[in-house]
Amino acid sequence: MATMRTMGRFANWAPALSACVIAAAFLTAAYRYPAAARAFPVAVGWVTLGLALLDLTMATGTTAGRGIMKWLNPSIAQTAGAYSFSTQIQGILWLAVLAAMIVLIGILYAVPLYVFASLRWRGGRSWLKALLAAGIATAGVWLLFSVALQLELYRGYLFGGGL
Repeated sequence: MATMRTMGRFANWAPALSACVIAAAFLTAAYRYPAAARAFPVAVGWVTLGLALLDLTMATGTTAGRGIMKWLNPSIAQTAGAYSFSTQIQGILWLAVLAAMIVLIGILYAVPLYVFASLRWRGGRSWLKALLAAGIATAGVWLLFSVALQLELYRGYLFGGGL
């Protein structure tokens, strides 16, 4: 019979395992699409599966999982307990601002502004680190969508993208 400790571990890694299963099912379906239609869904599926596997590894509580968690989130040791309601609302508002920026100014301008602002003011990172991360994120988005997938990025309502 399973102990509470085992069930607690299961509760920690069940969402990540579920995400892995869903991503695998999504990939299976995406590979059945015609070649021209599957490029974006397959890319999304592989990224989702990779992130879910990282999450699953971290949720196991193993040495590797704790190492990855500490590497991806060095401040994890500083956070104890749940975040306050106001902190959670602030996080939601930051995402709402990102969504509004994407609609108004487009993806290629919204991504670096959001990454920079969130790292600089919410994350307390230096100007240089925030700028570097924003540049890397923008280059990654541009390379993935414009170059690799040859998809036009949404330009935003203010720059002729329309709604």
